Amino acid sequence: MSLSERVYHALIVSRSEKFINEIGSLLTVEQFKKDYAAGAGEARRKMLERSYDFIIVNAPLTDEFGSRLSMDASASAGTIAVLFAMSDVYDEIVHKTASHGVFIIKKPASRSIVTQSLALLISARERLRSVEKKAGKAESKIEEIRVVNKAKWFLIDNEDMSENDAHKYIEKAAMDAGITKKQAAQIIIEKYNT
Repeated sequence: MSLSERVYHALIVSRSEKFINEIGSLLTVEQFKKDYAAGAGEARRKMLERSYDFIIVNAPLTDEFGSRLSMDASASAGTIAVLFAMSDVYDEIVHKTASHGVFIIKKPASRSIVTQSLALLISARERLRSVEKKAGKAESKIEEIRVVNKAKWFLIDNEDMSENDAHKYIEKAAMDAGITKKQAAQIIIEKYNT
């Protein structure tokens, strides 16, 4: 899927209607589904209801500054958090939030800077998506190894097989049944767990 076909979910959090309109106008309807919140509490409720690719926070908010919300959002799987902060607090906010993966944009920011930043954030989100996909494959492989090892130990304990023979037995059972090694191992585990 090309980037032009991908649709991102963005939550814009700001007490300023002007900010919401300006940022909203940069997030094209074809590429972004947008939600809005005036404060951190409302944003957190929305974040519980659905996952977002981007959380864009314009500090300060009505009920908190916005750095805690940004850090919490950044901790969510697959979410890129962006915090707009005034230049007088920029260094302090960067120091506080950068280690949490929050992107900070200094206000006031020109339209071209925001547009360029959004392009970079999309690149970061796609990189994160790639890492998530690889991590999912690794977790799946680890789970398969765990299940196969458990089945091997059942065979070793109950059938007096060596570890190598147990492994070959599981591979052959999978091949004969046309199923994965994990599925064959689960059948063995169920047999001995009853």
